[in-house]
Amino acid sequence: MGLLTDRLCTEHTRLMPHVDDLRVIADEAGTLSREAVQERLEEEHAFLTAELLPHVSAVQETLYPAFERLLQNRHSMSPLSREHDQIRRLLSSMSQLASTPATGRSGPGTPWLMEVRRVLYHLYALLKVHLAEEEMYTPILEHELTEAQLAAIVDALETKEAALA
Repeated sequence: MGLLTDRLCTEHTRLMPHVDDLRVIADEAGTLSREAVQERLEEEHAFLTAELLPHVSAVQETLYPAFERLLQNRHSMSPLSREHDQIRRLLSSMSQLASTPATGRSGPGTPWLMEVRRVLYHLYALLKVHLAEEEMYTPILEHELTEAQLAAIVDALETKEAALA
């Protein structure tokens, strides 16, 4: 692996346990109290907002433009950019669900619990695929760019993430 792939894989490895927790929370949500589910939602939302979103923004602003230049501005990164927007929307939904006061009946078939599961499973699946896709693209840059260009991208990525964190 090259410098850029190593950097991205390290960051993704750090994020992945929290991505996996999304599925676990969704799986267990029907067996937990609403308060316990909301507490877990708040914890994961706080981590993902503090750690994932700066990474998403940094990648969008540093890595994707390099891909676009390499691919002659064919908007090849548009699908991944749209996924970033979807990640932000799902995190917003997650926050709303965590703070929605309990009303009406509770239990496995409630609309609130169904929405929690929908949001968590969707975010989990999206992040698993999205992070893997990003890792598939980096070797292309490493093959086409010089070491100095790659180092500049890694430096910009790290600087941007630090500024946003």
